[in-house]
Amino acid sequence: MANNTIMLTLHYLDENQMVQVAPGQYHSLMSLIADQLAIPGFGLCCGMGSCGTCVVQITSAGSNIKRSVLACGILVNDELANKIVLIPDKIY
Repeated sequence: MANNTIMLTLHYLDENQMVQVAPGQYHSLMSLIADQLAIPGFGLCCGMGSCGTCVVQITSAGSNIKRSVLACGILVNDELANKIVLIPDKIY
């Protein structure tokens, strides 16, 4: 059986962190970010989609297109492979 992992990059405070996870290892992108970076104030509503403190932008290397999303609504699956997740310096 092939090693099924997802590689992505978390960009926060001008630093990149490469992350390798298995599909289904995290319930959502929000929980992955909270576990990997422990950002104060990130995801205050615990994934209910009601506070907006987990807004991130998703892009690909070399692309100028950035998609703003609530990280609590994004599944950690193959669609995140090789993506860059831009996390704002300030959580509102």
